[in-house]
Amino acid sequence: MLELRDVPDDRRDERLAQTIERVSARRVTSRYLDPEVARAQVEELAERRAETSSMLDIVDGVSVVGGVWAGADGDELVVHDVFLDQPGIASDLVPLLEDHARSRGMRMIGIGVQPGDDAHAAVASYPGFTVRATNMALPLDDGLTDAGGLRLRPMTAEEYARFMEGEVEGFADELASAGMDREHALERSRTLMQELLPSGMGTLDMEFDVAEVDGQAVGELWLSTGETMAFVYNIVVRPEHRRRGYGAGIMNAAALRCRHLGHPVLGLNVFAHNPSARALYDKLGYQVTHDYFALDLPDAG
Repeated sequence: MLELRDVPDDRRDERLAQTIERVSARRVTSRYLDPEVARAQVEELAERRAETSSMLDIVDGVSVVGGVWAGADGDELVVHDVFLDQPGIASDLVPLLEDHARSRGMRMIGIGVQPGDDAHAAVASYPGFTVRATNMALPLDDGLTDAGGLRLRPMTAEEYARFMEGEVEGFADELASAGMDREHALERSRTLMQELLPSGMGTLDMEFDVAEVDGQAVGELWLSTGETMAFVYNIVVRPEHRRRGYGAGIMNAAALRCRHLGHPVLGLNVFAHNPSARALYDKLGYQVTHDYFALDLPDAG
């Protein structure tokens, strides 16, 4: 019978180093990061989550058969890392994670899965886990599609203010639709916006554009250009201009813009409750780099 036990103090530094190595390697692959940048990010995450996360051994009798790094994020137990001697033991591990989550008042368990990640995939295949969001990426090679008559121009300060008015509420709505408690969704959205945009419109490596066709504004685009992989934080087609192909046009313009800036790849996140957006990104050639699965615990708390 499996058990979860805290990693003993005399092995904790070694386990932490191994965990940082695995998580960093996944970030290099999924986010196209330089290895040193990825390592610095994970080390910072480990330090920030030191008081709210647990480094656990998966024990079968007297043998350690795997390990887990998991921590609280609001009402969610996030599994940052898991390794298993045999993927098949995931079916016995998940009930232990459920008990661990319930004991801490968590309402759900979340875990990310990259293609080829057998241990994480085994956990996410447990009955009840569903995909909540997917990260995708497009190589910015010579085969990019032209944006047609659509062009991007920088937002004015007034346009930025209007654009951001609904961003906190809008992203909170997305998180709540993906299963997060509404109050925590609002808290996370506010925190994220503060972290992403400490200087507002002037934040380094953030771009805010208006999409125009024949001089008429049809949508907006928010891009991050600070890392190897540029990233689309939000794309909006104005309601009166929807169903005219402008979503694809904005995405094509974004890809061309990022290639011009020297980025080899453009990434984005799409929530599972937005199948029309997912269909667009599939059609444009984006490939899955990371799925995020969650398991609800309705009897917790």
